[in-house]
Amino acid sequence: MERTATDIEPVAGYESWPPDEATMRCPFDYFAQIREHAAVYRYPQPSLEGVFTYLITGFEECASVLTRADVFVNDLTGVNPSFEENLEPSPLPEVPTFYEERNIFFADGEDHRIKRGWGLGLFVPERLESFRPIVEREVDRLIDAFAADGRCDFRKQFSDQMPMRVVRQIIGLGPEADPLIKRLSATLAAGAPDSAPVIAAEHAEELREASMDLLTLCARRVLQRHEHPVGGDYVSELVQKQVARDGALDPNALAKHIMVTIFGADHVMGGHLADLAGRVARHAELQERLRGDRSLIRQFALETLRSEGPVPWLFRKCTADTVVGGVEIPAGARTIVATLAANLDPGEFPDPASFRIDRPNLERNQLSLGRGRHRCVGAPMARLQAEVTLDRMLDRLGEIRLDTDRSDLSPEPSFGFRVPTAVHLVFIAREATASVD
Repeated sequence: MERTATDIEPVAGYESWPPDEATMRCPFDYFAQIREHAAVYRYPQPSLEGVFTYLITGFEECASVLTRADVFVNDLTGVNPSFEENLEPSPLPEVPTFYEERNIFFADGEDHRIKRGWGLGLFVPERLESFRPIVEREVDRLIDAFAADGRCDFRKQFSDQMPMRVVRQIIGLGPEADPLIKRLSATLAAGAPDSAPVIAAEHAEELREASMDLLTLCARRVLQRHEHPVGGDYVSELVQKQVARDGALDPNALAKHIMVTIFGADHVMGGHLADLAGRVARHAELQERLRGDRSLIRQFALETLRSEGPVPWLFRKCTADTVVGGVEIPAGARTIVATLAANLDPGEFPDPASFRIDRPNLERNQLSLGRGRHRCVGAPMARLQAEVTLDRMLDRLGEIRLDTDRSDLSPEPSFGFRVPTAVHLVFIAREATASVD
């Protein structure tokens, strides 16, 4: 028998979304209490736009929402006040587009299918393997810069830089793109428009300016590759595919696609690497186990994603009356798919607070990378960067430990992302590797 959300008694202190900042930075107890009470919970107070919010914390319930993309859509118009007004502007507004204004993160239907195809083209196996030397070179270059010091600020000196350097080389942008990428990442992390309830006017203006600066650079790259295509180059192939389909170049849609590819590969990946480094440094026995058997690195990275993923929740709009976990959800409702909570559901992961790299089916079961047709297209690239980073760190840095006096592993304030505030490492340097320009 289905229940309406009003059949579920509200929990004191859980009247509306979002919770206070302290809870946002450490929501584990918050989610656990809600999940124990109701895996599908409706906040009794409606949002600023008068719609009710449903928090989904159970594993099966979260998986159900993520795989029903026809009912739970990424277009958050009407349910998140900051969403529509913060869509990326077009860098060349005088040029018509064949596609919806929303990027792949918020696209649905045929528009999403096409844009997802663009993203998948970047990570086909043969192209992905060609990226390995780029990742290895950048990892070694960054380690070279601090290895002899016996310590490092891992975020500042590594994880905030390496993914950005790799992705802009893959796209074919020069070093001038780096400050633009970091400006956009910092602005989006401070108030992601899909999750923040309200974005201040000055922040919204900064977001538009940061987006336009990087979009303009990406559009320039699209136009260059349209005029002068290069065999094997991703942007050249992307341009050719889009023109062949539509009959004319759409620099706006392609520039937006490239920009969100860069952002997804930069900030989220950097947060994951910082989590990995912090955990390796805190657990000496686990570190030695990884040193002795590098085949365990992949499982280690997946278990880290399960226990502390950089994206803790995903927002969806319900488009038709439906039922999730025995609870009726009406059309027009906002749903928050708390993947962080789902990954700690004891019904799916026994003893979820324990960190176990021998958990079965980690890649298939945990939800940090999403599920269904919206599953992260960059997952293979994330795996490559994590594996190369950990392998080279273990080769070149001995007895890695966390500098607890200078580190703060709690996430920095953000509505949409969980990235450790500060990760400082101490270690014993091993051999040096000469960087190759």
